[in-house]
Amino acid sequence: MGSFLVDQQLPYALAHHLVSRGHDAKHVKDYPGGTTLPDAQIANIADAEQRIVVTKDEDFRVSHLLSGRPARLLHITCGNISTRDLLALVDEHYASIQMAISQFNYIELDRPGVIIHDPS
Repeated sequence: MGSFLVDQQLPYALAHHLVSRGHDAKHVKDYPGGTTLPDAQIANIADAEQRIVVTKDEDFRVSHLLSGRPARLLHITCGNISTRDLLALVDEHYASIQMAISQFNYIELDRPGVIIHDPS
């Protein structure tokens, strides 16, 4: 099972959905300072707690590729999407997400599926 930290531009419902699937998942709103935490601090928290950052924010991709921070990343790149459709997308590709997070540090979830970017 993976542990996740869901970034502020994704719905709190995503963290709850991951918990319902048996994961340890938190949203940035669960931390003091919540939605005002800078990206670097979110990465530090995720790395210290061995969580995968789940984000739509391109800055996390750049930071991961350039400095390895956060250490693990699930980048959602499907553009604007309703919460209902996002949760359905996660469910549709859940088996692939599970496999990828068990083996890789940087994965992307888009409407067609999971894209693996680098090995762990």
